[in-house]
Amino acid sequence: MRLDANERTLGDLTGRTVLVTGASSGIGEATVTRFLAAGARVHGVARRGDEMARLWPDAVVEGRFVPHALDVSDGDGVQALMDELSTSDPLDTLVLAAGRNINPRAFGEVSFNAFDDLMKVNLSGVFYFLRAGIGQLRDSTGDVVIISSVSALWPDHSGPAYQASKAALVALARGVARDEHAEGVRVTAIMPAFVNTPIVDRRPVPLPAEVRGLLIQPQDVAEAALAAITLPGRTTVSEITLTATRIQSIGNTQVANPEIPSALRTERH
Repeated sequence: MRLDANERTLGDLTGRTVLVTGASSGIGEATVTRFLAAGARVHGVARRGDEMARLWPDAVVEGRFVPHALDVSDGDGVQALMDELSTSDPLDTLVLAAGRNINPRAFGEVSFNAFDDLMKVNLSGVFYFLRAGIGQLRDSTGDVVIISSVSALWPDHSGPAYQASKAALVALARGVARDEHAEGVRVTAIMPAFVNTPIVDRRPVPLPAEVRGLLIQPQDVAEAALAAITLPGRTTVSEITLTATRIQSIGNTQVANPEIPSALRTERH
């Protein structure tokens, strides 16, 4: 029997069943780790099923974590997985954290194929899981967390294609929330700025260790997601914006410390 949504306890996921995409690294990995510690049973989705099994071997053996090797841009595969879970292990929470960026990313250098591939992962993948899982979320008065980006609202150096995909996620989250709130489904869009994830490793201009230490860490985003979904069901945290305190304010990226290299502000990074 599921706990009444208004009787949720902040930080406690006991008895809840969650699916996290992008679970093999970055924000997705941190979310799985935090949610397992909070008492959830977690289904993880990523292309690297073996990597997920390696990250949480004890939880796999105990049945608290179930890895699923799947590309989020495979709509048929997503539908099949969600259909299976709807009968075998119904979900009450989705955390949609899978995402990527491209290089080169300056507008005049982005190819048609690169743009399409980016949208398939960052936008279509989120839509597929939401659409395929909405019935389970209605049944459980469940929660959705969509990992967008501060670049959805404020231009930065992440590239127009990436920014467009993340802006579309905010619009999608707002639209789904409007359509589904009467069913008790809560939708939260989290918009973090610089996060120290593997995406940073693929920047055209690498960031040195001293700068990475000032970034938002993946576990910070996971904590924000946990707080949003464990508030009593009568209250929705619609949107959360996270910025790296020493590096950014909303809509502005700068480093006052002259010892931090200018790579952070390079136009094409």
